[in-house]
Amino acid sequence: MSTPQNTLPVPDNSAPNGVTPAKRRNWFARHKVLTVLGIIAAIIIISSIAAGGGGKSKPAPEGKPAAGAPAGEEVAGEKPAEEKPKDTLPGIGEAVTAGSMEFTVTGVEEAGTTVGGQYLSATAQGRFVRVSLSVKNVGDKPETFLVNFLKIEDAQGRSFNADSSATIYDTSSADTWISEINPGNSVTGSVIFDLPADAELKTLSVSNSVWGGAKKIALS
Repeated sequence: MSTPQNTLPVPDNSAPNGVTPAKRRNWFARHKVLTVLGIIAAIIIISSIAAGGGGKSKPAPEGKPAAGAPAGEEVAGEKPAEEKPKDTLPGIGEAVTAGSMEFTVTGVEEAGTTVGGQYLSATAQGRFVRVSLSVKNVGDKPETFLVNFLKIEDAQGRSFNADSSATIYDTSSADTWISEINPGNSVTGSVIFDLPADAELKTLSVSNSVWGGAKKIALS
């Protein structure tokens, strides 16, 4: 009768010392926290790109047109510039005060090339223009009016003095050559100007002095 032999287990030589190694986990499984943070960061970056790259223009600062807005289009909230009213001069028939004197032009007419009478007359270098007016003293003491207080300006910007000799010879102009006017009183008459043929009357400058402070009256 044979004796049974003891059968010993054969060791697995594939592992050192016969110990089976534990299965190694991948990098993401071993770094769960870093993986979660990386995913969150990627979501934030993608969301930012999507929000900023949608082709929408930035809002324009207040008072400035937005980029791409049609030229001439008003921006919401911006008021169009208001045009300043132009200064208008008083005209014929309107009283104008310069210093202590009030001037009112009552008419303007062509007076030809000669004024005066048979013995005393004046001939124009160009043409005579007669300006009819009244002068009133609105001050509190006597004032002297001189024909030299008046000047005509034409459309070309030229300035013309009154013709004192022609004003004296013009039968209707004696009081407006030189007059002393008491407070509250006035004189009426006309003043003669010798103007070139191409002069287009624009304004009459009036003053109570030869030193300035003139006011203008529109003649056209």
